[in-house]
Amino acid sequence: MTATLMHAPLACSLAVRFAAAEGSVPLKIRFLNLQTKEFETGGSLYDVNPLGQVSVLRLKDGQVLTETSTCLLWLQSQSPDEGFRRMPEEDGYFQMIRWISFCATELHKQIFRIVFYDEATDEVKKRIRDLAPKRFEVLDAHLAGRSFLVGDTFSAADAYLTWFFVLADRAQLKSSSYKNLQSYRDRMLARPKISALIEDDRLKSMDIR
Repeated sequence: MTATLMHAPLACSLAVRFAAAEGSVPLKIRFLNLQTKEFETGGSLYDVNPLGQVSVLRLKDGQVLTETSTCLLWLQSQSPDEGFRRMPEEDGYFQMIRWISFCATELHKQIFRIVFYDEATDEVKKRIRDLAPKRFEVLDAHLAGRSFLVGDTFSAADAYLTWFFVLADRAQLKSSSYKNLQSYRDRMLARPKISALIEDDRLKSMDIR
């Protein structure tokens, strides 16, 4: 029996799908409509997470993990791929956590949470979008001479940042003027497993609306 990911197409739980695919970790996917909180097979997300949010993982032993960062860290620890998995005793482990946290706080919650919030005014959304350039500058500088956020191989941190770029255009956030970051974006979105999951989610999102 494998762990189960409660997943809304194209939502942040897609980052966990990216990590599972790239790290060769089997996952059962339980699709849901994030607006209604209803699972495709019946039942409510609220029964699993009272906040009604993804990402949520139900582990083999019945434990439930919430928060995308936590789900990514657990999942990468289960990977049989030594190039993907980072463990606490390794040099890159805390750098991986650093960039997962950056994606969670500086991009996901700081920007997406407001830009995609229906009740936020256009003025507020503009002010939030204006935060993006400084964060893009940080990423662009870090990625100079690098193919990935940490080390020489794709990690769970890359899974999170790649998901950000799945929705960045919809959020009217452009990275094209940041050479290193734009090159990174294009490479990550072109990875076969990732591009296939994005297409799968886009098709699924139309099925469960």
